[in-house]
Amino acid sequence: MSQSFDLRINPPPAPDRGLGRCCLINPPHFIKEGNIWNQIRSTMPPLGLLYLAGVLEQAGIAVDVIDFQAEFDSWQALETTLACSRYDFYGITGTTPAINNAYRIAAIIKKHHPQAGVILGGVHVTALPEEALARDGVDWVVRGEGEMALLNLVTGAPAATILGLSYRHGDRIVHNQPDGLVENLDTIPPPAFHKLDLTRYQPAAGAYKRLPAINMTTTRGCPARCTFCNSANIRLRRRSAEKIFAEMAMLVHTFHVREIQFYDDTFTVFPSNIKKLCRMIIDQGLDVTWSCFARADYVNPELLHIMKQAGCHQIMYGIESADEKILANIQKNCSREKSIQAIAMTRAAGIDSRCTFMLGNPGETVATIRATIRLAQELNPDIAVFNITMPFPGTHMFRWAKEQGYLRCEDWDSYDLGTPILMLPTISADEIISMYRLAYRSFYLRPRFILSRLRRIQSLDDFKVLLRGAIGLAGFVRKTLSWKHDHEPDR
Repeated sequence: MSQSFDLRINPPPAPDRGLGRCCLINPPHFIKEGNIWNQIRSTMPPLGLLYLAGVLEQAGIAVDVIDFQAEFDSWQALETTLACSRYDFYGITGTTPAINNAYRIAAIIKKHHPQAGVILGGVHVTALPEEALARDGVDWVVRGEGEMALLNLVTGAPAATILGLSYRHGDRIVHNQPDGLVENLDTIPPPAFHKLDLTRYQPAAGAYKRLPAINMTTTRGCPARCTFCNSANIRLRRRSAEKIFAEMAMLVHTFHVREIQFYDDTFTVFPSNIKKLCRMIIDQGLDVTWSCFARADYVNPELLHIMKQAGCHQIMYGIESADEKILANIQKNCSREKSIQAIAMTRAAGIDSRCTFMLGNPGETVATIRATIRLAQELNPDIAVFNITMPFPGTHMFRWAKEQGYLRCEDWDSYDLGTPILMLPTISADEIISMYRLAYRSFYLRPRFILSRLRRIQSLDDFKVLLRGAIGLAGFVRKTLSWKHDHEPDR
């Protein structure tokens, strides 16, 4: 069951003891050598925490945000920072690859501040709340969207009344009814960007045109039900074009942002809303370039044309595989032909395309991966990203793999998009790794691709973006060239 909340008008009443100070923490995320993201990684503001900070601040609660992804020096320095802090509540978020660091931070906080309340949230603990509550230092887990649950917690509401909350009660763990969903996203205040130093952030190489750049969202949820994605569990909602534009204008005029990256799973899922937003950007002359994520079956020439006019320069499409059976296995209900058409329409509109591909899906073979690599070359997007399939906790794929005995491990540090986690009967881990490296070499070392990128340098900004991407990719490709050829499957 979901509820409708107006966070601006009806915050819960403050308890007699007064409002507690709150610190929201983004744990560090370390990427292993040999992973492409080690070379081209991005560091962008933690939007989820900034939304929470905006809600708490609007309710009169003192709140700070510490982003250890952007400012991590060492564990000793992190512990010193937390030991010197003074808050009543600490909220920690974590994706699966960073969750062990989140647990470590929770233990550090309890060591120095045993009376403080420690709250964990995010997609990983939403899927595995009992794992989190078994860790030292964790008092509560917020499952799903956290705005109302966190606001109620820090203002003293009884734990038993808070939707989406999990906690220990004596010898048992209690999971309150889900899920505290915010029905009207326009009622949520903007992310508290002023809580962070925005100069510390930069998108992934090749994913931006100008700096400084920042991230935004216009929706929550996704229309698709892909087996590998947590968003399949989230009901789709949108913000109004007016609210989106107001936030964009604030970022441009207050923080001097020149580029925005929209992190929605499917930015174009509400086309009339996006067209309205684009007309506002054009009519108001807002000086901003931007990029977004979309599905190949949610774009059309008219929409792409107005997006280009409004400053869109790149769209990321999840292509995933060239094999129709594999697409069916992962419930990616978007055909190869649709993908080809979408990339052609995007190119015709003058917008760059960035395509992602997954290697090592259920049903995968060396032959199907070779077909995916050939499709990437046929599509010839401006950027291609190849990832190894990850069955993240909370997804249908994770449940399927665990039931079938196909999980290699539950070492969350290895869930990094570059390590085979699925133990499939149709392809070995060594073959997946070898094809992963081959995919990058064969796509980026093509003379056609190299020449096309050089021809597009028209400004110093273009040169800087290209240089950063080239350095990152060159480092990764150099490592792949040193990989022994006898590890590659026969052609």
